[in-house]
Amino acid sequence: MNELSGHTRPLSFGEKERRCERHFYEIHNKYGQLWHISTPGNLSETLFVEDEDFKFAVSNSAISAAESGLVIFTDQIMGNHIHTLGGGTKEQCIDYLDRFTYRLVKYSTRQRRFLNLKNFRCDDPIEITSLDMMRNEIVYINRNGYLVKPSCTPFSYPWGSGSVYFNLLLHTDPGIPFKKIPFRDKRFLCCRRNLEMPHHYRYGRSMILPDSYSLYRDGEEMFRDAHQYFYLLTRNYESYSEESKRLGDTILLTDEEIYPVAKMLSWRDYKVEQPSLLPVDAKKAIARILHTDYHATPNQIRRVLGLAIEIVRQLFPPHP
Repeated sequence: MNELSGHTRPLSFGEKERRCERHFYEIHNKYGQLWHISTPGNLSETLFVEDEDFKFAVSNSAISAAESGLVIFTDQIMGNHIHTLGGGTKEQCIDYLDRFTYRLVKYSTRQRRFLNLKNFRCDDPIEITSLDMMRNEIVYINRNGYLVKPSCTPFSYPWGSGSVYFNLLLHTDPGIPFKKIPFRDKRFLCCRRNLEMPHHYRYGRSMILPDSYSLYRDGEEMFRDAHQYFYLLTRNYESYSEESKRLGDTILLTDEEIYPVAKMLSWRDYKVEQPSLLPVDAKKAIARILHTDYHATPNQIRRVLGLAIEIVRQLFPPHP
């Protein structure tokens, strides 16, 4: 405390970092091992299409976590896969995904859709063993959604816990306690006879609200402040490229992030400032680098390099 001003002295960089380290070990001791659970997006068909599908999946994540005993720090529902950062045992991680899959089958059958879920699995979740790794995994998960929905930012993608991080504007929906929603709605969501959920679960916007089931406050404590979180969320895309390839994700970077990479490669390899001015063979070479090293999609490559769609299809034939 500053005796003259009466204000608390701001923490130094080192003090903030030590506070984060302490909190990381506290939650590790409290909840057990920490894991990144991810199903492979490059092997699964489209699972969630309409808003109702995504809302069910968000509730499914919350319910499956409660039943398996896993705690969720953040999660994100994508069109054909999910990401969840949880605390518990490896067996609880697998049980969580088994329960999620069970409900997804029930839901899709009611919708008269029959999904191929053979590859919707994660037998070997990634264990998180350090503060830096925890930060990277949180940021990777939370930035996923807005990359596939151009109308969203990381703070507005609605399907999961990522948008509530450092975002006070989204913490205003009081919802209602899960126990107070109609019996029929509970049965629809739970797909089981056991309809009891943790008392802090709240229901609103036709789903269990992410800020009621995720321990996002503990997740926020992994970062020195909101500035560090935002910096990591919008920078360091090369490290996320490696993460994307490791997890089998199909989309990592926005066009705005891909273009500077293409421009850098154009100047480095050909001393041409604008990738669109390169000859076709040079564009093909850069296209292969963008696809292999940065996981750019064929459509992104077509837009960024100005390649004809026929050439892009020759380079990256669609899967049969």
